[in-house]
Amino acid sequence: MGYKQHAIAGFSFQSLQKVFIFLLNFVKIIVLARLLKPSDFGLFSLVMIAIGLTESFTQTGINTTIVQSKKELGYFLNTAWAIAIIRGFIIALIMLFLAYVMSSFYQEQLLLPLITVAALIPIIKGFINPAIAQWQKKFHFAREGLYHAIHLGAEVLIQIILAFLLRSVWALVIGVIVAALIEVLVSFIMNEQRPRFRYQASRARHIFLNAKSLMLASFFAYLNDNADDFIIGKMLNPHQLGIYHNAYSMSHKVNYELSKSAHHGLMPVFASLHKEQEQLRLRQAFKKSILSTFLIGLAFSLPLIIWPDFFVKLILGEQWLEASHILAILVVAGLVHSLSNISYALLIAQKRYLPMNLHLLISLIVMIAAIIVLTPIYGLYGACLGILLARVISLPISFLSFKRA
Repeated sequence: MGYKQHAIAGFSFQSLQKVFIFLLNFVKIIVLARLLKPSDFGLFSLVMIAIGLTESFTQTGINTTIVQSKKELGYFLNTAWAIAIIRGFIIALIMLFLAYVMSSFYQEQLLLPLITVAALIPIIKGFINPAIAQWQKKFHFAREGLYHAIHLGAEVLIQIILAFLLRSVWALVIGVIVAALIEVLVSFIMNEQRPRFRYQASRARHIFLNAKSLMLASFFAYLNDNADDFIIGKMLNPHQLGIYHNAYSMSHKVNYELSKSAHHGLMPVFASLHKEQEQLRLRQAFKKSILSTFLIGLAFSLPLIIWPDFFVKLILGEQWLEASHILAILVVAGLVHSLSNISYALLIAQKRYLPMNLHLLISLIVMIAAIIVLTPIYGLYGACLGILLARVISLPISFLSFKRA
């Protein structure tokens, strides 16, 4: 199979996976929005910030290193697993500290036990079999899609069941913990290669050398995706954060997840073309990828822009109607963000992390400044406008990757 076919296969399987996940989340939001309060979603967003912040800051780039490297999986397997397990415990310890800090910062005492219990999640996920990375490297996208579908399907099902029983934010947190256990189990069932806890310094250096720039990119990317929640939760309240959380899931996140599908399938193709110095084919592939992603994203976006009230009532219910005022602006922001995400696939494939980090940093600075300035004036709408401004202003920087392709 040629690289074009691999890219199409990767995008197709990832897209099917995303459609499945979208339908799952569609059902999840419909049910949970009627069982839980906006403040429950707001608190859950803050819990996930605590997890994501520490995960991004301790990013090792193990899976990316395996995909980029010419070496076989066995070279990294044991050391990668040992690093992931140790990292999981480190993240958990940092989260215990964040539990106290964030509960005081937001003056929400419930955050203390929520984040403390959620610290189990990175510990559990640290035991995931690193062999899952070989699926992307060898273009086994169908197996990879099945793996993620099982994990996410289990998470949604468990959260819905627990929401019926508990009617509180604890349903969301416990659901993620149980789903993490299932993910570890499935990662071993679906791979014949089994890691052992064995750390080899020379192989760890290979991973950490590549992780230096990836860690910075991961940290900036995480802040770009989550600093909005952090600031909105503080400047407004958990109720408004909950409204924003579900509006974001319906709009911005749909386009972003679509671009992640393309990114996932394209990155190994771009990496192969780059290693073979097929620069003309690389440029052509990049241009086609950008255009395809934009057109597909636009097709998904238009209904939400034209009929926001209808979709909010349909998916969330009447009590969430204030989300319709911010839906269109978040859709456009997500569409712009999806274009930047495709450029990241090219930059990572070329191991050119500086332009990506520069784009992420500028986007982050503009977003934070715009949200802080506009939120006191226009409320939640102003915060969303700040996000859109950041995505648009920083977009040209992400296309520095095209000039060097």
